[in-house]
Amino acid sequence: MSAPDQQPENTRAAEEALRWMRGAQAEAALVAEVGRAVRVRRRRLTRLAGAIAVAMGLGLFVGLNRDPGAPGAPTAIVTEPRRQILPDGSVVVLRDGAEIAADFSPLARRVALRRGEAHFDVVKDRARPFVVTAQGVEVRAVGTAFSVGLGGGAAVEVLVTHGRVAVEPEAKAAALVDAGQRALVPSAGAAAEVSVLSAAEMAEASAWRVPQIEFSRTPLTEAVALINARLTTAGQRRIVADSADAGLRELRLSGYLAADNTEGFLLLLESNFGIRADRGGNGAIVLRSQR
Repeated sequence: MSAPDQQPENTRAAEEALRWMRGAQAEAALVAEVGRAVRVRRRRLTRLAGAIAVAMGLGLFVGLNRDPGAPGAPTAIVTEPRRQILPDGSVVVLRDGAEIAADFSPLARRVALRRGEAHFDVVKDRARPFVVTAQGVEVRAVGTAFSVGLGGGAAVEVLVTHGRVAVEPEAKAAALVDAGQRALVPSAGAAAEVSVLSAAEMAEASAWRVPQIEFSRTPLTEAVALINARLTTAGQRRIVADSADAGLRELRLSGYLAADNTEGFLLLLESNFGIRADRGGNGAIVLRSQR
């Protein structure tokens, strides 16, 4: 795969790296790892930069353990935000700490966001518009997907991931917000401020909805099985770890992985752990040790 083909993945990887660094204060580790990669494989700089960013974002590179006898039982845990099915079949994904109250009738579908942030995937029903209220702001939709979050003070933020919604602050004109846009109502009584988000900004704002896998001395073969079990997008290829490869059997992984970032996981293995990912035409991606 050529370097230009990697640009969307590298952009997302870099965004994940920045989020991880803010939480773990790992700037020094990033600088050291980039320096090592440039010295060892300079002619693959573009691809490696993305892979290293993925590694930092996932937190996996710090936890490689090749000693099968090390103390502590291996584990792998999948965590994901809470999902709730509303009476009409619409799906709500609740960020940690979020709270809602639904009030459905034959004439209306209303949900009050009391705190936190929630994403709504709305079933279409033109006879009953779907209305989310938060801090006096009403968000109206028919069949679409969007998130509503309460910020500091009286701020309300609306992010549209599919379709269109109308954002109606108190005593202000409604603002139409399309997919890929964000509406911010900064305070009570203020008008909605609508802006267009880049793909990277959309991914950043929506990252909390992606399930996370936490590895703790997890054998690579078990990690691969867990990742394969969560493949949901059409066209995604399964990963196969050669069971006869001693180098693969010895690998232990610790850290965090966004469950939908399969390509970032493969780049990490190739660039840092001496693993080759054979993307041949056999319908699967086969991992082999190069050491």
